[in-house]
Amino acid sequence: MQIRLPVKSTADLAAIFNRQLRNSAVLSLEPGVVEGYVDVLVLPNIRLFRVTLNASVALCADRCPGKKIFSIDLSSGISSDCIRAQGVTLTRPALFGFNADLKDLDLLLPAGSQMCSIALQDNFLLSQVERFACVEVLETLDQFNVLSNSFVSTDLMIAMTQCWSSDRVVSEDVMECEIVAALIQCLLDKSERKIARVASRQDRHDAALRILSMTFSDPTQPFEIQDLANLLHQSRTSIFSGCKEKFGMSPVQVVRSVRLHQVRHALTDVEFSARNNLNGVVDTAEYFGFVGRSHFARYYKNEFMETPRQTLALRRKSELVF
Repeated sequence: MQIRLPVKSTADLAAIFNRQLRNSAVLSLEPGVVEGYVDVLVLPNIRLFRVTLNASVALCADRCPGKKIFSIDLSSGISSDCIRAQGVTLTRPALFGFNADLKDLDLLLPAGSQMCSIALQDNFLLSQVERFACVEVLETLDQFNVLSNSFVSTDLMIAMTQCWSSDRVVSEDVMECEIVAALIQCLLDKSERKIARVASRQDRHDAALRILSMTFSDPTQPFEIQDLANLLHQSRTSIFSGCKEKFGMSPVQVVRSVRLHQVRHALTDVEFSARNNLNGVVDTAEYFGFVGRSHFARYYKNEFMETPRQTLALRRKSELVF
């Protein structure tokens, strides 16, 4: 069964990621609305996800125990922007995100990338390893987090691309068997193989991710930079450097961007506004901690190239056509 989930905001994308992860947080890395879609393919024992976005985003989340997620970029275009997974920049087709000891997700997705992920339970993966009699696969999962070889760049990418083709008609069981076999072969193949461990994360970069996570999970909380520095046991200079290196933004810009995208999500989401008793732009801006109206309106227009009232007017216009 294949379904398409639309993405119209960073909040939408986080909610979709939370189907397989926990406490997901998304930061837009460029001006404009984050839009796109996530295709989901439900097979008997695995789930496939394909993420397509119009803007670059940073994502962080907590991983769920008992589950493995293998990812690969299926985009065919050559770009100067690369996916960065757990601090490793991927300049070639590679399988990533599968290390057995990973506790979190630390990901940068450039605009136009097509990250495709395979999610499966540990016990199912172990049963397939036993079925193919290839216990050496477990050693790769334990020691590494990025893997590139000739099989990844050819057979796996072809197999994953075919999964989304409407022209190919096979049963779900056959498709799952093909994907699992290709995945295990990638982990076994040593021709032109290059592998990478999970990169160690600097304390300031970890603090930057925590700032994103805390702000996204509670965007109405009025965080001050000094409060964040004290909470994270980092100096102001350290968290400034961490956010700049990780996201290309200052801590203030990270917090503001998260809140602005939450405001836009609220202005375009009828249910959210009704649930939180938000009746207009002023209510919504104050709810997310924006006090000065003129400053808020300027920040909003710089981020989305339209005023908050224009965003709200478009939503209300759409409500008249059901």
